[in-house]
Amino acid sequence: MKDTKFAAAAYDLFMGGLEPLLIKKWRGELWRRVKPSYILEAGVGTGLNTPFYRADHIITALDSSEHFLARAQQRAKDKPVQVKYVKGKVQNLPFPADTFDSTVTTFLFCQLPDPLQGLLELRRVLKPGGKLLLLEHVRPRGRMGKLVSSISEPLYNLTGDHIARDTAALVKKAGFSNVTSSALLINIVKIIEAEK
Repeated sequence: MKDTKFAAAAYDLFMGGLEPLLIKKWRGELWRRVKPSYILEAGVGTGLNTPFYRADHIITALDSSEHFLARAQQRAKDKPVQVKYVKGKVQNLPFPADTFDSTVTTFLFCQLPDPLQGLLELRRVLKPGGKLLLLEHVRPRGRMGKLVSSISEPLYNLTGDHIARDTAALVKKAGFSNVTSSALLINIVKIIEAEK
């Protein structure tokens, strides 16, 4: 989808129906795990995580879309938190190595054409001992995994979301340690945590 004001508004309209049902609760669980620190939220989108920002967070919010960033900035205007908005791509982050204490993403790695490169970049910009926190839909194990895999490619062609990636395995491949995952929805939606 092209980077337009319409695309950003359409995203908010679509997510508006899903947020109160489940996703807002999952976002809250993710952000409860974020300690006070210098944080990179990669793929900030239209700022749907903004309600969970705290005054003890210093956040850099990155997205490849200027229109999504504008909506995210509008959402945060009354929040008592320091946020810097940056246009850029997670596969080629415009930050020096060892910059952030935490990196946080929400449903980003299901969309990237090269998720491993994105994870390598997040690892690069994390300080030693820094924390990676991801909220993702992933490929479940067993029969459910086969079913999800069978619909993943057509869904990706339609929506740009790959719902059958083994994101935890990619996190390990990118060189992170202490990788853990917590299932939120029958092993399809998980919070994945790891350290540099």
